[in-house]
Amino acid sequence: MMKRLLSLIIIVFFLPWFLMMYLILIFSPLMAVSDIFAVINYEAPKDNLYFVMLFLISFTLWLSLRVPSFRKIYTRYPFLWPFSQMLFISLVGLAFGLFFMNLWAEDEILSKPFAILLAFISFFLVRAFMSYWFKKYPISIKMFK
Repeated sequence: MMKRLLSLIIIVFFLPWFLMMYLILIFSPLMAVSDIFAVINYEAPKDNLYFVMLFLISFTLWLSLRVPSFRKIYTRYPFLWPFSQMLFISLVGLAFGLFFMNLWAEDEILSKPFAILLAFISFFLVRAFMSYWFKKYPISIKMFK
């Protein structure tokens, strides 16, 4: 009884947090791309809070896989885990891309073309890694059984 009550309390507190982090995960790549374009257009740095968001999102995803009662989310909706992996890995590349663009816009450590090239390369590398990752570990429901 106590274990069930504890599980229910944890789910009540975790589910809103998970939904909020998942919404952030869905919209943050779009926000990062718009921030990169804003840095290019206005030549002014933008706040790069994406590394903090990556930490919070990765902790939430780790918790959702580690706790068996939370893992039921992925058995009920099996597309969530691969989708969250794709968004998370893309956000890593975009966060580094914005970091390189801010190096140009704020401190002028890099030239503008070189910062754009590094941003493109960072996104390209994470996309190549994602291709390798999903070739090595194909998307399957079997991993949750």
